[in-house]
Amino acid sequence: MTMVDGQKASAGSAPSSRSASVPRWLARDAEIGAGLFIAALALRLLHLRQITNLDPYFLSPAVDGALYHAWAQQIAHGDWIGEGVFILGPLYPYLMGAFYGLAGPDLALWKMLQAWIGAGSCVLVWWLAREVFDRRVALLAGVVALFYEMLIFYGGTVMVVNIQVPLVLAATLASVKALRRGQFPSWLGVGILLGLSALARQTTLLYVPLVAAALALALGSHETPPLSLGRRARYVAALLLGVVLMVLPFTVRNIVVADDFVIVNSTGGMNLFMGNNPDADGRWRPPRVGAGRVDTPGAMQETFAGVAETQSQRSLRPSEVSAYWMGRAFDFMLAEPGRWLALEARKFLLFINENEVWNNRSIEISRPFSVLLRFPLLHLGIIMPLGLLGMGLALGRWRELFPLYAMVAAYLGSALIFFVVSRYRMPAIPILIVFAAYAAVWLFESARNRKLPSLLAAGLALAVLVPVTQLELAVPDEFMAHYNLANRYRENGEVDQAIESYRVSIELNPSFNSSLNNLAVVYQQLGRREEAIGLWEELRRRALKQYDSELLERAERRLRTLGAPPMNYSPRSSD
Repeated sequence: MTMVDGQKASAGSAPSSRSASVPRWLARDAEIGAGLFIAALALRLLHLRQITNLDPYFLSPAVDGALYHAWAQQIAHGDWIGEGVFILGPLYPYLMGAFYGLAGPDLALWKMLQAWIGAGSCVLVWWLAREVFDRRVALLAGVVALFYEMLIFYGGTVMVVNIQVPLVLAATLASVKALRRGQFPSWLGVGILLGLSALARQTTLLYVPLVAAALALALGSHETPPLSLGRRARYVAALLLGVVLMVLPFTVRNIVVADDFVIVNSTGGMNLFMGNNPDADGRWRPPRVGAGRVDTPGAMQETFAGVAETQSQRSLRPSEVSAYWMGRAFDFMLAEPGRWLALEARKFLLFINENEVWNNRSIEISRPFSVLLRFPLLHLGIIMPLGLLGMGLALGRWRELFPLYAMVAAYLGSALIFFVVSRYRMPAIPILIVFAAYAAVWLFESARNRKLPSLLAAGLALAVLVPVTQLELAVPDEFMAHYNLANRYRENGEVDQAIESYRVSIELNPSFNSSLNNLAVVYQQLGRREEAIGLWEELRRRALKQYDSELLERAERRLRTLGAPPMNYSPRSSD
């Protein structure tokens, strides 16, 4: 049996004697690659044009984006070394800083550059699929990547995922090629790509031992005669050398600047605890640690360090703070193994779930700002079950496809170790797109050739995968996204929009006091006295019921300022 391009069919292929040839236009790889790039770039530029004047975050990024923007400006002004240990991966802000040094600190221009990079990612998806499957699968994979809504959405944000996706795709593609007939330079290049990806986010380091093992076992090798043990050892050394060449300068920088041995950044232990503690639910959720805020990287570092030093009764270096919280996470795992295993199962289900678990930016908040995002674009509800099916169908070629399986496994492993967030999971999704396209072509071929047993088995698999990937696992928290949006509107001076967003947040979650609090403040600032008094009185009632002395004091103070009559109450009968 033959595949589309006349290649030998494998155990996972849909056998078809009619698939040995393709239309002439489908064999024009250069034209197809260029067409995908142009189409992807056009969509991304259209999205940017839409959000430029409508999205309040466009020129005022929040949380990680705000940190990257400020960090890049410091670099652009010549401060390449900085102070203290890195708390986020340095590659993205260093690239931003170099760009700002040339073009100025213009976020609009930076996002246009990201649009070009994002378009390149779609071509890399097509190229990877073309390398491991056939031209039909490659074209379909490229088109799916072209219309996958999250890849478009992230291009308008200031997030590291914009450079991590192409780096992961390039490293996976390079690994496939190197495993076949790689030489020392090929494996050095794979290591360099993986090292760069680790500087963006350290997750990719989990892939390094997997691909090194594949090389040591000569998986997917087309070499004749087989690689000798000596050559395999040299190639593994080249792989590791490439990683070290990229990462080591930043490790040395941490030692010199902060007198602390931290490979890249120092938040590993804290993230481990956030994903593995009695209050964890598998997503990124700030735990109850001290009295400080932990909703930004800097605040998280400060709060976690303060608690660790208080408990240790001494000053701690960042690596020691990380080690303290790592110990706390292991304490939980060992003390409650059943509960922890249940948490791990939930993380797995969250990882394969169609819902996009956010913690910085929610795509649902951005849809009103972009006509494109309001179109019925492709989403994980389609990609995930087909991708998992494709991984199963292609198992017969697991040796050759090992880099693809290993990269998905690395990101799944990271989610199981820490927690699930869409942007952390994102680099694995384009690889799942490749498998999804393979599954779709496989189903088409099986149907065309009336392979009913195969179709029945695949249908049964999808009958399980679709509902599993659509389980309602995450507590709806769009109220928080609207709350954050309202705060940004308020900071930008767009008061009417802030009021509307606070109201939506309250409608979605009436018990969320912060939305009521901030809306009351806005009303008070606008001189809308009666509305402000009504909200502060409601917050006072809640404070009494919840025994929240801080909120009670604030509400009483605000009501006095507004000249509202005092309330006669007994704290013991506040219900």
